[in-house]
Amino acid sequence: MSQNWQQPQQPQPPQQPGGYGYPAQPPQPQYGGPQQQPQFAGGFPPPAPPVGRPGNPAVAVLAAVVAALVGGFLYAFLLSALADTDGNEPKITQFAYAGVAVGALVGFVIAKLGGRNPALWVIGAVLAFAAVFFGELYGYAMVTADFLGNHEKELASIGQDAPSSFEIFFEHFNTPLFGAKTGGGLFDAWKEDADALTWIFMILSPAAAVSTSYRLSNR
Repeated sequence: MSQNWQQPQQPQPPQQPGGYGYPAQPPQPQYGGPQQQPQFAGGFPPPAPPVGRPGNPAVAVLAAVVAALVGGFLYAFLLSALADTDGNEPKITQFAYAGVAVGALVGFVIAKLGGRNPALWVIGAVLAFAAVFFGELYGYAMVTADFLGNHEKELASIGQDAPSSFEIFFEHFNTPLFGAKTGGGLFDAWKEDADALTWIFMILSPAAAVSTSYRLSNR
């Protein structure tokens, strides 16, 4: 009895990846070979972000002027409060921290409102020095007025009244008190009493202003 022999089917070789029915595989990185660098649009890397913060120079200068005036008056009041006017002549105590505080105040305002602008740091230094200089002179006027107020009876005996610090500063800045023919005014008296330590303490104020502005502007 004959049988129908069927020829066995030959096994089909597996198709290569990427062929029909197989998903395409991405090329695998070759270890040890050159690495692909990230590409930027246009072939150039993005620009670096600006350093520091933008600010408004006009507002910064105006606010720094106000801060300098406030700091100068506070300096004068502190100078007067620490002076001894009960003796035969007033004794003024010099201190460095007040000038540093005034400079730091001006530098803080410049940095916060002006951003990173070195030109404003110079303006802040000038304003800080002017504030301490004004504080020294007006403080000296306050000390003089307080000293003369403690000797009202002696002044009354010669027909004079004790002037206020405002009168001494604005009316006798360059003219002597009580119509004296000799001697100078407030500024000349301050120059005679000022020493090297006074100027050193005054220089600390603009240095503190620049240092404060630089540190805050670069945060």
